[in-house]
Amino acid sequence: MKKLFSTILLVCALCFVASCSKSDNTTSDKTQIVVDLKSDMSFKSSGGGGASAVSRAIDESVYSDITNYTVKLTKADTGEEVYSAVYRDWALAYEVIPGQQYKLEAYYGEASPASYDNLYVYGSETFSVQAGSIKKVGFQCKPQAIKVNVVYSDDFSEYFSDCIVSIKTKHMETATTMSVAEVGKDLYLQSDAQETVELAFDIKDKNGESVSPEGFTNTKQVTVSSQTLLKISISPNVTEVEGGEFGINITVNTDVVDEDVNIEIPSDLLNN
Repeated sequence: MKKLFSTILLVCALCFVASCSKSDNTTSDKTQIVVDLKSDMSFKSSGGGGASAVSRAIDESVYSDITNYTVKLTKADTGEEVYSAVYRDWALAYEVIPGQQYKLEAYYGEASPASYDNLYVYGSETFSVQAGSIKKVGFQCKPQAIKVNVVYSDDFSEYFSDCIVSIKTKHMETATTMSVAEVGKDLYLQSDAQETVELAFDIKDKNGESVSPEGFTNTKQVTVSSQTLLKISISPNVTEVEGGEFGINITVNTDVVDEDVNIEIPSDLLNN
């Protein structure tokens, strides 16, 4: 009886080993991906005068939480969707066809040509996987936007009532404006990898009238990359120059260079 029992145990053990071996072989034959998603919410700037924006209509930290992102897997050659889910619901390892070119895309938020409360963050990666291997596919999602804020010096109101900045890109049908009323706000502009931003400045005297001296050019274009902080700093130039004129300094600060727009305004217009 004891010998029979030992034999049964041996047979069971062999069956278990065979079963494990078969399971291991099946697992090793699978071709899988592991998605490693990150986000980069920084906006580049080389600095510049004036204070940064102090209030926001959106909380950018929410966009740093990658579990909120939708992740979509498609076949790169046809665009056919294979699988799509919120990142937190993705399997630890997802099985794919070996040798097939795939594209992974991840996104969160809403695109808008110009908005204080809409921001779109996106990233993608194209890849293929060798048969029987597990590939970690890592990529970053970044804001598809330029961030703009306008800063006025503390003594601006002593000389002017406003300087309205009109802002337009190719994504916008009409320009949007920022003025003294928008101090402390961040404006997000939909952006390609490189974007040309058209700027126009409408300077208001103390009576609220537009000041347009002869020879004054009030427009400017700057080309910047996506994920740039475009800071526009405006201050009076109170040094009187020949002819009884005062000026206004407008600095358009990008991640590339500070570009000054120096405008002289007749002092009699300021004193109306």
